[in-house]
Amino acid sequence: MFGLVSRGEDGTELQINGDTVALTTDMAEIYRHIGGKIEISGMTTTSVMGAFRSMIARYEEREEDLNLIMTGGPDGDLGSNQIQCYKGKICLIIDGGSVLFDPEGLDKEALMKIAFMRHTAPRMNSLAYPLQKLSKNGFQVPLDAKNVELPDGTRVEDGAFFHKNFITDPDNRKYIKDADIQAFIPCGGFKDTINHGNVRQFTQLFKELRFIAEGANVFFDDSSRRYIAAHTGIKQIKDSTANKGGVFSSAVAEVLTAFLMGDTYEDQLLNDAKTRWELIRNIITQVNGLAGMETKMILDLHEKDLSTPLFMLSETTSERIFEFQKTVAAHMDDIVSNGDLVWHVLASYIPKALIQKLGKENILAILSSNKLSPYRDAIITKKLASLAIYNHAMDWETYCKDTEKNFIDAMLKLFA
Repeated sequence: MFGLVSRGEDGTELQINGDTVALTTDMAEIYRHIGGKIEISGMTTTSVMGAFRSMIARYEEREEDLNLIMTGGPDGDLGSNQIQCYKGKICLIIDGGSVLFDPEGLDKEALMKIAFMRHTAPRMNSLAYPLQKLSKNGFQVPLDAKNVELPDGTRVEDGAFFHKNFITDPDNRKYIKDADIQAFIPCGGFKDTINHGNVRQFTQLFKELRFIAEGANVFFDDSSRRYIAAHTGIKQIKDSTANKGGVFSSAVAEVLTAFLMGDTYEDQLLNDAKTRWELIRNIITQVNGLAGMETKMILDLHEKDLSTPLFMLSETTSERIFEFQKTVAAHMDDIVSNGDLVWHVLASYIPKALIQKLGKENILAILSSNKLSPYRDAIITKKLASLAIYNHAMDWETYCKDTEKNFIDAMLKLFA
């Protein structure tokens, strides 16, 4: 497990398992340590990739074989993390610097070095990509460029116009068809970049596209998602499923730990590197697992009824979780009186590093206090509701009725 920390003029510090292995302004040195070895990077990107990898595994595809388009680039958190961990070719990046394209795949080492520089000031975007690394049909069109000639002789008069319209202009098909782009993970962009007015052109341009995992929030509007579901074979995981890892990790790493540790937070976590790094490892593992569970569930539901688009199943899942939380809350007195059930829920939510650090009895005492019992109850309602639907979505109506017979036993079975 690695971490990259900005050290100002001294450069970027690379830590591996809590130990400093490099402090440098030379990104090639960082690449020598971790380049090409990164499985996941960053909490939100871990969630996005957990969803993406679960989706492509369902359709027996290898990440290494899926050429990718990204919006958002190496200077952004999502874009940088995506570049670091994606195993296939990245053929197209559109960020605040340029349109950067190579049908043979952009040079991964060069991209990673730029991505590592996001921890320095100023951050570097796609304009830092070395043009000598482009193949004969690759090109870069800076956002502020004028009169740029592309390899096929086409002249781009206005870089800003080219940048704004590139992914929705069917005339660019002459470039995209040679790249065989089958995956799209937006990591940046404006609200409703793809919408009812341009989604048809988008799908005409990216005819080979098969998988979308929405890293950036609200990049697509619902009308475009609906068109994609109805008129193409693209499998699309909505942002509300794909990118919730950042919110979850914040809730656990910041809110939960602050409540449990109180005034000792600094001594027990910030000054304890072993606990801190193990906590990060635990949370990343949880994020990855939960993203995979939710994606698998909505894919199961989709295959049961192909007429219901994946994005609608994400919305239905959220609605059912919220609704079942009310049911759980109505049984809270019975739940709290069952010590085994309470601990099962808390132990599934609280990272192992915190349990080892603080102990079961201490945690129960803290969360059962008058001040924090409402917070404990919120954890219980949300965790039980999500576990219930992840395990019983395929027969949800029947399951909800069955829980009425003996609610506590039904909840205990979630941990059997």
